[in-house]
Amino acid sequence: MGSMRIFRTDSNQLVEGRQGSFFLVLALAFAGLISTQCLAESGEVREKPAVVQASGQARIVADSDRVQIDLTVVSQAMEASEAVAMNAQASEAVQAKLRKSLGNGATIQSSGYSLSPDYSYVQGKGQQFKGYSVRNRLRVSLEDPTAAGLIIDSASQAGVTEIGQVQFTLADDRALRERALAEATKAALGRATVMASAVDLKVYRVLSIQDEQSPAVSFRQKSDVLRSSLASEAAPTEIVPGLVEIRAEVTVEVEVRP
Repeated sequence: MGSMRIFRTDSNQLVEGRQGSFFLVLALAFAGLISTQCLAESGEVREKPAVVQASGQARIVADSDRVQIDLTVVSQAMEASEAVAMNAQASEAVQAKLRKSLGNGATIQSSGYSLSPDYSYVQGKGQQFKGYSVRNRLRVSLEDPTAAGLIIDSASQAGVTEIGQVQFTLADDRALRERALAEATKAALGRATVMASAVDLKVYRVLSIQDEQSPAVSFRQKSDVLRSSLASEAAPTEIVPGLVEIRAEVTVEVEVRP
């Protein structure tokens, strides 16, 4: 004797066997049709919204309030230990001179150190060992951009033979960054509005805002411009403080409607 399966429909009627399976499928399909129709009538089933994406930029230029200069103390000797000792003594003399000239407001720290053998090429003999070189790079920062010339003159008088770059920066650029970010966001929204208006649409709501994280750019004085001041004991070195440029870029995505 064959087995029998029992099914229960939404109307709580019991049906048996294959006839029950048919009615069950029919009842589920009917229920799904009603559910879809109800969602459509309630507005829960929507078309994909129209979206506009636009970018905006802002640029703010401000006076710098801090100067940063890289100085290098170079020492040479036939023995590595001798070159290291000479450089330590010379570096200490440079730092003492700078502290005396600049006061306690100056920050002096080592930003690089190297010890390497020196060779020179001799015709017919090839590479010839000349000794060792020690290079100690010092970074000097002072919240007075007009003191750039004073830093260079003091360093050269104390024995510094190389000057890297003179960089003018801001001690705290947070307020300017926030201002640039706000202006860039407004510019992006303005562009999105114009684009939507061109096709007879209006901005309905903002979907996303993305900050592109643009770095601050400072105007630097190159080291080759400053080399002449090291070899000259004439008038004090004068360097006009540079400016700092703050940039911001923002991308917005908005939903538009008629």
